[in-house]
Amino acid sequence: MSNFHLRGTGQEDHSLLNEDQVVVKKRLEHASRWRPRLTSCRCWTIAALLAAFWLTFFGLWLYFSYFRDAGGAAGSGAVGRNVKADLVVLPQDLADATGAYCLDGSPPSYYFRNASSEEHHNSWIIHLLGGAWCYNNSECARRSATDLGSSRMLSPKQLFGGILSANFTVNPDFYDWNVAVVNYCDGASFSGDREDPINYNNTKMYYRGSRVLDAVISYLLQSAGLQRADRVILSGASAGALAVYLHADRVSSMVPDDASFKAVADGGFFVPEADTSGGNRWENAMKDVYQMQQVEGSLDEDCLLAKGKNKWECFFAQYAYPYVTTPMFVINSAYDRLALKNILGVRCRPTECSKEELRVIGEHRRTFLQRTDQINRYNKDGMFLTSCYDHKQASSDYFWMTYKVAGRTTREAFADWYYERTTTAETRDVDCGSLTCNPTCRGNR
Repeated sequence: MSNFHLRGTGQEDHSLLNEDQVVVKKRLEHASRWRPRLTSCRCWTIAALLAAFWLTFFGLWLYFSYFRDAGGAAGSGAVGRNVKADLVVLPQDLADATGAYCLDGSPPSYYFRNASSEEHHNSWIIHLLGGAWCYNNSECARRSATDLGSSRMLSPKQLFGGILSANFTVNPDFYDWNVAVVNYCDGASFSGDREDPINYNNTKMYYRGSRVLDAVISYLLQSAGLQRADRVILSGASAGALAVYLHADRVSSMVPDDASFKAVADGGFFVPEADTSGGNRWENAMKDVYQMQQVEGSLDEDCLLAKGKNKWECFFAQYAYPYVTTPMFVINSAYDRLALKNILGVRCRPTECSKEELRVIGEHRRTFLQRTDQINRYNKDGMFLTSCYDHKQASSDYFWMTYKVAGRTTREAFADWYYERTTTAETRDVDCGSLTCNPTCRGNR
């Protein structure tokens, strides 16, 4: 038994144990040898489960952030998620009382989404939609049977992007604000002010865009909480941006006096100039709109007084802008696609233009920059002028987040100006010169 006392040393004498004792001892030793391995396996299993959980979570985050269509309750925007706005049509009796009608006589309307945070419960973006113009009674009659001339055929819900998005990832500075998007239904940049309706080929039409705008703002004040606003941004795109130049001060006079009020005009600085044939087709067409819809009554009185016999000029951004007292941020392209096509008559793709077409386009840019240079005279205002072959940049997620000038995106430039995070000089961004010089521009190919 002298060797039996060596337990734990690996030198025990098993000869002193019976068979059952030896079997039990070996099983115990076998188990003890595997215990560290079992512990190691458990650790790997836990790690694998955690990794699977993380991958599942990450996959769901990607799905909801970038691949899932928007949905959910109004005002519930969050990271990676946009939310549709609800259609609101003004009561017919209100339209009748104010004479505020779309082209077809239907009431004005807007899309609305509630603020999603308590912090911005009283912060508002009022956006004026665009959609070109109708230049004569025939065009307006056709337009009256579409959603650009009527509130009767609009979708009950609508999704909006860019500055109007409820997605924090896209729009971190304004995603949780109240948003009211005013539907464009008069064909004259919310400026028609004709008292008597028009009858054209058995179609009765109303040129009352100015009253439409007033009626919607009044309704928001009375019924939607705009009367408690502490911040208001009036924005507009294309024909709606022209309306911002024309009517920002009037809208400002309607909202609470103590509310901060600023405006942003996106793609509305259309310069009247000769087209490739030497004529002024677009300028003359807009004069026709001015006369047909009796726009004069809705325009700035100081501008009208200053222009004398040429009062129609006040219907163009470059002439209306100097009379706007509202702080204004101008977003525009010096190579605006619609301006090049519909005003100049140049329809080539940027990489396929002839030398003559490029000459005309280059001259247009010089004229455009001369007209917009007046923005530099007003310290309260800012601008973001790209060389992108596109039209409108603030209401598209891609353009809002991607287009850059001087290292800043459209979103960053506007937010820096709005929140006064930069100096006056830093809010005046003008892009490089050629039509294909900016690599962030999607359309310049």
